[in-house]
Order: sequence, then C-alpha cells, then structure tokens
Amino acid sequence: MAQTIQSLDRGLKILEILGKSDKPLSLNEITEYFDIDRSSIFRLLGTLIAHNFVHQDPDTKKYMLGFKIMELSGAFGEQTKIETFLRPVLKYVCEKTQQNTHLAMLHGRDVVFIAVEQPRNSLSMHISVGTREPAYATALGKVLLAFMPQTEKELLLRNTKLHKYTPKTITSVGAYKKHLEAIVHNKYAIDNEEYRPGVVCIAAPVFNHRCVVEYSIGISGSREQVCPHIDEYISVVKDAGAEASRLLGMPSQ
Repeated sequence: MAQTIQSLDRGLKILEILGKSDKPLSLNEITEYFDIDRSSIFRLLGTLIAHNFVHQDPDTKKYMLGFKIMELSGAFGEQTKIETFLRPVLKYVCEKTQQNTHLAMLHGRDVVFIAVEQPRNSLSMHISVGTREPAYATALGKVLLAFMPQTEKELLLRNTKLHKYTPKTITSVGAYKKHLEAIVHNKYAIDNEEYRPGVVCIAAPVFNHRCVVEYSIGISGSREQVCPHIDEYISVVKDAGAEASRLLGMPSQ
C-alpha cells in the first residue's frame, strides 16, 4: 500500500465531506467526522481556505467548497471526456464477454451511445458512437428511465408511445412501470429481443458522486451468444456498473 501523509488525508476528507453535503457545515459538524480535536480541524480548514479550496461564509461562519474546486472541475472536464475516463471498464467487459459493449446516456426519449467497444474478429452488428435508439425498448435506455426521478419518469412515459418493434416489445404502460420497478430492485435491465429480433442486451446503471444515474453500461449480442451465458454476463455488467460508479465518485454504500 502506498504511503500517505496524514494531514493531507484529513484535508482531502474535509473536501469530500463538504462535497457530499447539501448545505454549508459548521466547524462542529465537520469535526464530528474525525477523532481529533477541533483546533486541528480548524487549522486544516484555514489552509484549505488560504488556497481557495474551501470558502467560509463571513456571516454564518460555516464552510463550503471554494472556487478552486470549480476551477479544477472545469479543467478535468476539458482534459478528460467521460467516455475516455470509463474506457478501461468498457474494454474489460468487452474482453470478458466478447460482446459489443456500450456506454450511453439519455437524450429526450432516446438513448444515445457515447462510447463503443467491439470484440476483435466479431461478426456481430456494430453500433457507432452517436447512434440513437428508443430508450423504452432497449436495456441501456430502460436502466436510465428506471432510475429517473418519479415525476420526470411519469411525464416522459405519458408522452411516449410504446411502439411494438418486435413481438416481445412491452407496450402496456402498466406492465412497463412494473418492469421498471424490477430494474431498480435488481440494478440491471435486459432487452430480450424487444427492439431487434434475435438481439439480447444487458445493461446496468452508472451512478455519479451524488448517486444520480447519468449513464448506463451494457452489452449486446445475438440470442445464441448471450443466452447460454446470461447469468455470468449479468454479473459482469453489474460489476462494471459498480466500478464505473466508483470511478465517478459514488459514495460507498
């Protein structure tokens, strides 16, 4: 294990505490997270304030993240596109399953593919970055719909016609809502030939640092390739979703 500097560890922990809080925190509230005295925490906060990583409200004396965090966040966004950041996870899934692997996000009523990995020597259908598919009929899209805030989900479903793409497409709104509930419970979704005949897909949610699902990760392949390994592939995809969530800063459960 790499050696660490205790004071730096504590300073970084303070930033994490403030970042996860939905309101400014007092010195006492921050100190509760540590087993050291208030004066030590006060000095750590003073150092962070001096470098603009933390800001103290002059009226309430409470602490919040400083503008330096915003500056670094912007630099991170410029230097690292999310699809590049999560590329190793996609490659792992692709190598493990030998199936097309995708990272996607929701745009309106569609799911949009923002990163794609395809196994070598694959004869399967290739989906390009930027491809759009109806969210409700695909595993990647169903995961994103399932974890939407309830009011947004209800509004989207009211404005979406559940077109029957194949005999297996779910077209009953009542049945579809129950289906989404099961996805939230299981933390994965399956598209069992619901969008394309003969194609089976598995997807899992990717949570960000605020436990919000912004992306989904999954695989797609022929029924003959996927179904014999369905339990194994579900496990691989769920683990990939958990690892991608960890990389995006999702708090430990």
